[in-house]
Amino acid sequence: MVRPPEPAARGLVAVLGATAIAGASGYAIQLLAARLLADPHDYLSFSVFWSTMYLIGSAVGGIQQEVARAAAPVLPEAPPGALRGFVAAASVVVVAVAVLVGVSVAPIAFAGTGAGMAGALAVGLLGYVATSVLTGLLYGLHRLPSVAALIVVDAVLRAAAVTLALALSAPPDVVALAVAMPFGIAVLVVWVMVRPRVRGMYALDVSPVRLACNTAHTVAAAAATGVMVTGMPLLLRLSLADATVSTVAALTLVITLTRAPFIIPLMALQSYLTVVYRDAPARAEPRMLRYLAVAAAAAVAAGALAWLVVPWAIELISVGRYAVSPWTSSIIVVSAVLVGSLCVTGPLLLARKQHRAYAAGWLWAAVSTIVLLALLPLAAQPRVVTALVLAPAIGLIVHLAAVRWGHRPAVRKSAPDSE
Repeated sequence: MVRPPEPAARGLVAVLGATAIAGASGYAIQLLAARLLADPHDYLSFSVFWSTMYLIGSAVGGIQQEVARAAAPVLPEAPPGALRGFVAAASVVVVAVAVLVGVSVAPIAFAGTGAGMAGALAVGLLGYVATSVLTGLLYGLHRLPSVAALIVVDAVLRAAAVTLALALSAPPDVVALAVAMPFGIAVLVVWVMVRPRVRGMYALDVSPVRLACNTAHTVAAAAATGVMVTGMPLLLRLSLADATVSTVAALTLVITLTRAPFIIPLMALQSYLTVVYRDAPARAEPRMLRYLAVAAAAAVAAGALAWLVVPWAIELISVGRYAVSPWTSSIIVVSAVLVGSLCVTGPLLLARKQHRAYAAGWLWAAVSTIVLLALLPLAAQPRVVTALVLAPAIGLIVHLAAVRWGHRPAVRKSAPDSE
């Protein structure tokens, strides 16, 4: 007998509220960094470490989506520790990646030492693995309030730690640890509360080998997502070598602050949408089309608002150090809605077990972003906005084509409709 899910409406409101808190926390940290780190080089160093941490973490977050799709609630008859081997293998991989990236990137883009940055990345990514597995299980078990609790605990801990580090003018390695450590601490705090309701209460619909193969696709797609979202400061720093530091810093600030309200909530809800589509396959495609229509309306309204507000806000926040034009602000915001639309179409492909098509859309978008930023023969601002619009549009076309013409395997119904 399947355990009944928690009330979906209450759970979804809790997740959205938690995501808003996390977004506000991220905003506060970015604003504080822009204020306290007056030197553009110091601000870019902080932003690049932040984006690198979340870029790799975004890839690790692909684990969450496949675990959420595969996990279903059952009586306590499932073998305990079904995910232990998977978690151990993933942990080894992310530590190796952290060491490689930390040591190689630190001399170029970070202000701290290679060893310190590699250690901070390793700590953060190990916590990210644990976060992804736990939230995936919680989504699959319809325990959305517990997901919300994890999001809030993580955000609050990070805001407190980074604020204290910046206020005390801590060394870059210490600031990096303040960014990284809350992931693992939050998992430990929440696991103590949810362990009796999760351990042994789930079953996976695939073997460990198939889980790993499916996860490879979701991780690849999540890495591409990270390139287009949290990785943008790093991409701008590397691809706009012909632009001034102030121009790159201004574009970094406007992209960081204006795209988050549209992209981050939808990124956070990908696992929820996957489970919703999975549990009600007959209504999945009409739902997706409704969500895309809402996104289109939001793009028009937000683009107009950005034209009027964003240039003034950027000048105010940076105390006049950075400036961005109204048209650049507007197009950057519209591009955020396009990326968010990929977070609506992708979960439907996952729910139908079309993992390759899901990954293909994100990978096409990410590769297009990199190529356009590197090769377009335009000045910095028009080059950036062109890449930000065209790249997700290409990925969206790939996803919609797969939805329309792709193979549609049978989808199991393991729980009541969660909407």
